[in-house]
Amino acid sequence: MTNGLLQMNQNKLAAWFKNPRNLVIAGLVVIAIIALGFFIFSKKGSAPEEKPTVKINQSYEIVARTKERKGTDGKLKLVVTNAQIADSILVQGKVARPIKGKVFLVVNMEIENPYKVALYAFPVDLFRFVRTDGQKFAPSVHQGSVEIRPQATKKSNVAFVVAPTDKKFTVEVGEIGKEKQTLEITFR
Repeated sequence: MTNGLLQMNQNKLAAWFKNPRNLVIAGLVVIAIIALGFFIFSKKGSAPEEKPTVKINQSYEIVARTKERKGTDGKLKLVVTNAQIADSILVQGKVARPIKGKVFLVVNMEIENPYKVALYAFPVDLFRFVRTDGQKFAPSVHQGSVEIRPQATKKSNVAFVVAPTDKKFTVEVGEIGKEKQTLEITFR
């Protein structure tokens, strides 16, 4: 019985392929499948676009804070690892883009907590972009409060909106109301 069904289906398939219009349809389907496969695999295999990056590796000591922003007597080590020029940044799981004709200056950091309790840092309050006329700006994009788990290091970043033609930037780093350190960032 199954042999008879197989034979009947083969006969129908052979008859279907005898029609020239059906051959064209089958050929187009095969070409579409190959093209789709090529497109999918070429996207996966291509390297992500390299963003202009400047290595910094500059360390700062900041006040460890509670979730409510109250300062503690503990200190956290903040290392500005590098800076990048980017046309988008991931902020709390969502992509942020600058206004048309601008890019982001992204300052990447690592914050180390040597203590046995979770502590917090607020990078939005620690970084100020200094425009050439001396005007200071808080980060346009930031990760909010950064919880650093006990005896761990947390990566974070802040971003400032800048002109895509600018190559030299000044950023102040430090606690509000205290002396700041100047960080000069130059892209080639």
